[in-house]
Amino acid sequence: MTKLNRPSHLPVEIDLLFDNKKLDILKYLSILYQAKISLRQRKLTLEQLLYYYSVLYFKTSSGNTPLIYKYLRDKKRINEIIIYLENLGFVKVDGDITTQLNGLKVSISKDGIAAIDSWQSESINVYLNHISIIMDECSYGTKNSEFQNLLYEGEF
Repeated sequence: MTKLNRPSHLPVEIDLLFDNKKLDILKYLSILYQAKISLRQRKLTLEQLLYYYSVLYFKTSSGNTPLIYKYLRDKKRINEIIIYLENLGFVKVDGDITTQLNGLKVSISKDGIAAIDSWQSESINVYLNHISIIMDECSYGTKNSEFQNLLYEGEF
């Protein structure tokens, strides 16, 4: 096989840095955990999960670039992540076969809460605290125009 025909592969370290599904799964589960513990909100829609995930990414990253491409990529991937979390027994999806995707609500299960509690470390505690602050400061629905500005202009 010549050099031109050989398929290219990224090193595992770079792949994990930019496409780490396990880290994304932990982030979504942490958002659901904080929603239940701090906000007393048992269920979140997929749109609410994406909102908090996007704001969390913006607040923890160092750039001020528009997030529309990341948001759209995450919107495509969230279904796969929720299915994975449900198969693990960490979340429950409320809806039936006739429910549209934007009508589904997701809640963390007792197993999901136990998993987060068992993984307690300094870094996870800091992350959960950061999520709690973001949920208090940027509650879903109150900052829709600012969120649109974040997506398209990179400013919140």
